[in-house]
Parts: sequence; C-alpha cells; structure tokens
Amino acid sequence: MTRIISFSGSGLELGALHSAMLAAFSDYIVPLQPDADAFKAALASRGFDPEASFVAIDDNEVIGFWNVATRNTKRYLIGSGTRIEQRGRGLASRLGKAAIRAAENAGIESFWLEVIKGNTGAEHLYRKLGFDVTRKLDCYRLDHPSPDLFSCKLSDFDTVANAIQRYSTWKPSWQNATESISGAQMTPFLHEKGGVIIGAGGLVHQIAASEPSALEDLLAAAATVGSLTLVNVDSSDNALCSLLLKLGADRFIVQSEMCLSLPYVA
Repeated sequence: MTRIISFSGSGLELGALHSAMLAAFSDYIVPLQPDADAFKAALASRGFDPEASFVAIDDNEVIGFWNVATRNTKRYLIGSGTRIEQRGRGLASRLGKAAIRAAENAGIESFWLEVIKGNTGAEHLYRKLGFDVTRKLDCYRLDHPSPDLFSCKLSDFDTVANAIQRYSTWKPSWQNATESISGAQMTPFLHEKGGVIIGAGGLVHQIAASEPSALEDLLAAAATVGSLTLVNVDSSDNALCSLLLKLGADRFIVQSEMCLSLPYVA
C-alpha cells in the first residue's frame, strides 16, 4: 500500500530520494541525471526542508516526491516527479496537496515553483492545485564574448550583492537568490559604469547594469571558462534579453514561474 509521508518522517536517507529522482527524470524534457554529490549540493543550496517535503513510498521505495524548500514565510518546489511505471495513479496530485496542506499548517504565506514550457501535464496539475503564472523566465547559453576586462574589476560578494539591489529591475528566482548562493564560491565583478555580475564555473546567477554596454563587458569578464549559462532571466528585461540574442546566445529553455498564495480557497 502506498503511503504519502513527509521525508523527515519516512526514515529514509537522501540516497533513496536521489534514486527516485534519477528514475523520474530519465525521460524529462531536459536531461537531468546528477550524481549523488551534485544532488545533495543542489538540495542544500536551495534550502531543502525534509519536514516540508513529501514522498510516496511503496515497499520501502520512494516512487514519487515533492522536494520543498523553506525560506521565512515562503516555500519553493525544488523538484517533483514520479517513477515512470507508477504514473497515472494520481500520486503527483496527492503529494502536492500534502505539501500545500503542510505549508498552510506552518503559516506559510506563498508557495513558488517553475515549470518548463512544453511540460503541459505538470502545468495542468499546478494550475489545478491553485498556482498562477507570475512571469516568464528564459535560460540562455552564450559562447565566449570578446572581453574588455579593463572596465571590470573583481570585488567581494557583499559589495556586489548590495549593488545588484541597486541596479536590478527584477528579483532573481529562488535558486539564484542571494540567500541561495551566499555560501558558494562565486566570482563577482563590478563595472566602472555601474553594473555587477555574480557567477561560478560559467553559470551566471545575477547580473545587472546601468546600460547595455556595461552588461556586455560584464558577460565577457565572467566568461572565463569559454561559455556562459544564464538560468531564469526575467523575460521582461528587454535590455539583457536583447543583448544576449544579439550576441548569438541560444535560448534553450523557457519557463513559467508560478505562485500559490496561502491559505488557498478553491
């Protein structure tokens, strides 16, 4: 008999959750098969909350999951999935309802998630659970632009994080928020015209500037590994999106950010 229970109450280790994630995402739109260390690091950086997360268990095996993070009065769906052979049983809906009910009981004010364009089944479920689209988020890959390093200088994380608030016109998504990346090894740059970028290993977490030319210089300064990936750029940022397309960036994912305000009344 299948049980829906919080991960903290399941008595299972993260390895069981990792195994279920690999199986559930084996046919995902975007290939996602992290090793155990990468999986644990991703959960930790996003603030994985075992009590807020729920799993479906059958014969002591995780067959479905909602991995949830908590930050103040907000919760975020890090990832959800069901093993292929267990789909069609309504497990995703039961897991979502359990996670939402737990959030309401904990006094959480809002629940957030992202869903990739084309994943119509998941989007339909989230809408059924009461989530609404708040904005569109784009993901880009960009080959190494021509650098102009004289206009940029390395800085410390706190200085750049404060500058982001001054120049940015939109809030980064959960995994790119300052709270998510503050403990990681980052490479922050300041631009002399007014602008900042925070990244690591070719992944850009935050970028903002006073003018497009500064944005281009910052991208070049950060591209020390030959290419850059920008995940969850707000599509309303016309200056950055237009620049990325002009530089030949590939927009490889489009996502919808969705939010459920709590308590939810159907």
